[in-house]
Amino acid sequence: MTAPVLLVFDYPGRRPEARVSDLRLEDAGYDVRQLMCPPLPRACSAATYAEHALGTAGIPADAVHAVLAYCMAAPLAQETAARTGCPRLLLFDGEPSTLKAVETEYRALLTSVGAPSALPPWWSGELVEERSNAFLTYSQRHLTESIRRSLADEADPDYADDEAFAPLVGGFLDWLAYLVAAHRTDHPAWDGTVVNFLSRQQPEIPAWPGAGRTRSVRVDTAREDLLAGTTTRRLVLEALEAPSRDGHGISEEGAQ
Repeated sequence: MTAPVLLVFDYPGRRPEARVSDLRLEDAGYDVRQLMCPPLPRACSAATYAEHALGTAGIPADAVHAVLAYCMAAPLAQETAARTGCPRLLLFDGEPSTLKAVETEYRALLTSVGAPSALPPWWSGELVEERSNAFLTYSQRHLTESIRRSLADEADPDYADDEAFAPLVGGFLDWLAYLVAAHRTDHPAWDGTVVNFLSRQQPEIPAWPGAGRTRSVRVDTAREDLLAGTTTRRLVLEALEAPSRDGHGISEEGAQ
């Protein structure tokens, strides 16, 4: 018997929060496919990002049992669920990628290399929302120049040219491409069920845009532990086994 396939959108890299992989769903008999593996796409929209992800999965669309996503990967997962006709979308502190989030993360990238956090003169909401490569092209130039200037005082010969820190800029662009693609979504109509598992302080989204049904499950735990505890794992396994037309509303669960 073929194991049910789960597609997972969970951005790689270091972070304090637990990961979807910490749920150990393979141990419960599922075929788990991590879709966000390097090299990451730099797609112009959530739809094209999802198309690329499905291409890397290499499985028939009708074989997908559920799509899972952490945080602002939720719009990418919804696009994928809509494309496959998958009946279940499981989110973990799922939320949209907003213009404010893109701005905040861009500033954080600048400060991480000791550069001023001021946004560049070309920045605009319209450019962030434009479904083209223009935003990433401008970002690459600005981030490269910002890193070069911040390292100028070190007089390190290893940073004599832009190629020395190209991998750093590349990592920054992968992150921005993910955030921007997730923001550029039309929230496609999809007659499936969203189950959003929420940590203690995460705001609820009562009706996920475009979804047929939404159910929120509040877990009494900190954000960094949401995907690490036995309570969340039990609830996820229950959601994966439940009928896809499960009800609406929010339920409360105890501490893990």
